[in-house]
Amino acid sequence: MTSDFDIRAVTPADIPDLVVMSDALGAFHGDDSNACPDALTRDLFGTPPWLRGLIARRGSQPAGYALMVPTAQAQHGLRGLNLHHIFVVPDLRGRGLGRAIITAVEEHARGLDCAYVSIGTDPDNTGAQAAYEAMGYARRNPGPAFRKVLNPA
Repeated sequence: MTSDFDIRAVTPADIPDLVVMSDALGAFHGDDSNACPDALTRDLFGTPPWLRGLIARRGSQPAGYALMVPTAQAQHGLRGLNLHHIFVVPDLRGRGLGRAIITAVEEHARGLDCAYVSIGTDPDNTGAQAAYEAMGYARRNPGPAFRKVLNPA
């Protein structure tokens, strides 16, 4: 299943592949997407970084990615990560890679001392909604939005 894939932190060399996959994610959602390499570089590697990213590769080929945005519940003293983008290339879907990417996001969040990961999805994407619930994410309103409380590592 997912043993054919390597999931790691995004590097500047990954930006061209992120642009292609981000545009494909936009097309999947019917958005007119035009990802900007300079903006992704600024947001992932600037001081301070605005986004955090993971990329999945199968050999040298891009297989998927996740972009995360820090969030917080200041009133509770809790840090979190919002999974802003998750994408798996179409011909590799159904092999557990999406689940592996989300698991890697959760591990990344734990390493940042985050208490939760949140995810939003398109209201019509019932498959994603079911997958998130199967992975322990609780539905939140307004939504569809989901949140998973993380146990300490």
